[in-house]
Amino acid sequence: MKRKIGTIVDENLFASVKERAAREHRPLADIVQDALQTYLERGGRTDTLRACELFCSHRSGLALAEIDAILQEDMNAL
Repeated sequence: MKRKIGTIVDENLFASVKERAAREHRPLADIVQDALQTYLERGGRTDTLRACELFCSHRSGLALAEIDAILQEDMNAL
């Protein structure tokens, strides 16, 4: 079963999606549904993992114990 939704998106993004739908001879709803499905299949952790890789790729000068203490403070704040 499908459900109708309403949302607000950037005008340029909407234009690009409409163009893609026209080029592929597909309904706009199919393009949006595919995009949402792809986003959900990625697990939503892409940004977190990318941030972790970026952080770990630079030497910070902090000892591992100091990093652990900072992370523990952050976890306790949640």
